[in-house]
Amino acid sequence: MAQKSFSGYPDPFSSREEKLDKKYGIQYFKRMYKEWADEEIGSGSYVSRNERYKRYREYAEGMQSIEQYKDLLGANGDSSYLNLNWEVVPMIPKFVDVIVGGLTNQEYKIKCTAIDQVSKDKRSEDKLKKLTAMELKEFHAEVAGLSGLPFDAGNEDLPESKEELDLYMSLNYKQMTEIAMEEGIELTFYLNDWEELKKRISRDLVVLNIGASKTDVLDGKLTIRYVDPNHLITSHSSRPDFKNIQHAGEVIYMSIHELRRLAGDEFSDEEYVEIARNNAGKYGNPKNLAKGSNYYNEYEIHEYDTYKIAVLDGLYKTVDDLNYEKKENKYGGYTIHKKNKDYKQPKNSKQKRTKLKTTIENIYKGKWIIGTDYIFDYGLATNILRPKSNLSKAMLPYSIYAPNILNMNNKSLVERMIPFADQIQLCHLKIQHLMSKAKPKGSAIELGAIENVGKGDGGTFTPIEVQDIYQQTGNLYYRSQQDDGTPLPSMPIQELGGGIGGALQELIAIYQYNLQMLRDVTGINEARDASQPDKESLVGIQKMALLASNNATRWINQALLSITQNTAKSVALRVQDLVKYKGAYKGYVQAIGEFNMKAIEVSKDVTMADYGIMIEPLPDDEQKAILEQNIQMSIQQGALRLEDAIMIRNVTNIKLANQLLVIRRKKYAEEAAKAAQENARANAEQQQASVQAKAEADAQLKQMDAQMEMQKIEAEYKMKEEFAKSEHDRKLEIIEATGEIKSEHIKLAEDDSDLVRTKVK
Repeated sequence: MAQKSFSGYPDPFSSREEKLDKKYGIQYFKRMYKEWADEEIGSGSYVSRNERYKRYREYAEGMQSIEQYKDLLGANGDSSYLNLNWEVVPMIPKFVDVIVGGLTNQEYKIKCTAIDQVSKDKRSEDKLKKLTAMELKEFHAEVAGLSGLPFDAGNEDLPESKEELDLYMSLNYKQMTEIAMEEGIELTFYLNDWEELKKRISRDLVVLNIGASKTDVLDGKLTIRYVDPNHLITSHSSRPDFKNIQHAGEVIYMSIHELRRLAGDEFSDEEYVEIARNNAGKYGNPKNLAKGSNYYNEYEIHEYDTYKIAVLDGLYKTVDDLNYEKKENKYGGYTIHKKNKDYKQPKNSKQKRTKLKTTIENIYKGKWIIGTDYIFDYGLATNILRPKSNLSKAMLPYSIYAPNILNMNNKSLVERMIPFADQIQLCHLKIQHLMSKAKPKGSAIELGAIENVGKGDGGTFTPIEVQDIYQQTGNLYYRSQQDDGTPLPSMPIQELGGGIGGALQELIAIYQYNLQMLRDVTGINEARDASQPDKESLVGIQKMALLASNNATRWINQALLSITQNTAKSVALRVQDLVKYKGAYKGYVQAIGEFNMKAIEVSKDVTMADYGIMIEPLPDDEQKAILEQNIQMSIQQGALRLEDAIMIRNVTNIKLANQLLVIRRKKYAEEAAKAAQENARANAEQQQASVQAKAEADAQLKQMDAQMEMQKIEAEYKMKEEFAKSEHDRKLEIIEATGEIKSEHIKLAEDDSDLVRTKVK
């Protein structure tokens, strides 16, 4: 069936049935390959581009051809007389390793944020709940205190301000689907050894200024594969990320034996022979096709099975029309059925029927054997990437980035360095040549002055003997006149200078100039390329120089992050498809490897969300040092606590870490002010209590004094009373005694006897 064509491509408006025909695929892939291989019709010289890629890779490894230098140094192209070491000076490899090392050392974190409306509403709802709980925190605490019920449970970790709430939503808030997706991407990257793939892609970005990867689903598992830009075929694109391309593929070289394994029964034995015949004399294959077969252990082995062939493994995007019929039923409902394009509605239908038509992007795949009319594994692609926000769109599984692209061409850092690296190599060879031609010190000797020099015993010295005496003793014997009286030179032996001379310094200056040009065109200065820095340079100056060099190559870092981000997006979509159609891929996410990763429980909730994938670069040493300096200064000023510092250091985003630092300082200042107020109030209460206690003590002391005075008075009164009583008793006794005496006196007075009178006297 002949295909209509547009600029050599088959008709894009053909039906799906026509596109599924292999002839359609062969015509598309032929034109796709012709644009890539034919520089006259292609959008850029693809063949010359691939030759340049090969040349750049040779320079990047220091393996470029030395024949170009032999032609420049040799006489009429003949360098056989030169005794030189032709080894290449590896200047470009050093610069490439420095940049690639910096790229691979860059740490980052893949963050997933659900951006569909349901997830956004849930995020807003959860934030509102937090804000409501913040407003009712004091009320809940009061109710809990009155009722004894835990109304304030969970309020301990609530943010205390709107700023803290915003920071909490940025740092700590994650929906379960977001966490599950991040773990799924991280595990996929780990299982596919993304760190090693990243190194190869980084090197391609430096050497070729383009990098690419591809995701796929093989045997129910997600795969991420490195794509060699030298074999990559794409449609024309004006974007560095190649997101507007319509087709992409790779040229793969394989043997016919491998082709048999992949294609199987899609080709007959006669067709395999025809494929081998078309590739005879190509790719290092013999020109004459061997006939016949051999047998090994009852297996038939063909001589041409070792032939090498080129296969275009390609994908192309196109639009398909889908036809449906809406059929109403007697219950007031309706059903929708898919129909082909030739379907005709019945004329006498009892129910109302309506034709519906929609368009959807699809991707077709195939493997075309270049130079033939054979294609295999052709058809509608499976596991097509479709964004959840628009399922009618299809995405190619390639992640490509080529910085500073112009008409499908650009210049890599290696290409910038090649002219100056060649000059350095020539200088190195010329220095070798100059050193090999360096002359030792010698002497100019006037033989006439040292001939026939007399010994004093009748004999004479020969010129050789005079020279030996001069070299051994420093004494020079010579004649001042010839035999005819002609004067001879006063110094018959004169020293001649040897060595290389000033040419060496000139070559070294040229060498240094080209080395500096390498630094200028790449931005890799002495502070970054491991050269010895100027001893007079200050530490701050060196840091500024290093920062400037990093800025000069930041575009390469951005290219690597873009490829990583697009690869992560592709993986996220494939994870959703695996979960939706093949369960939670239990055999895929299991405990594996040195990290003892546990199985990830990915539920079907992740299939409903539309994720925004972001690559968050982790802070470098310079940013960490600045943050740590701010933390230490805050601690020294008493504006930050140790636990706050630990919390801030755990934040990987420098911007959010600084925001947290400001908030924690502000909160600590508020807490300190509140604590000062509490201390002042406590001091006032303590002083008041002290005054009151003193007053009470004074009153108590006065009371005690009064009591003691009363007791003293009582004791004194009691003593006086007892004394008075005693005095009274004594007086009574005296009175009684006096009375008795008086009575006796009276009795004696009444007695007239002399004896008694005498006694009385």
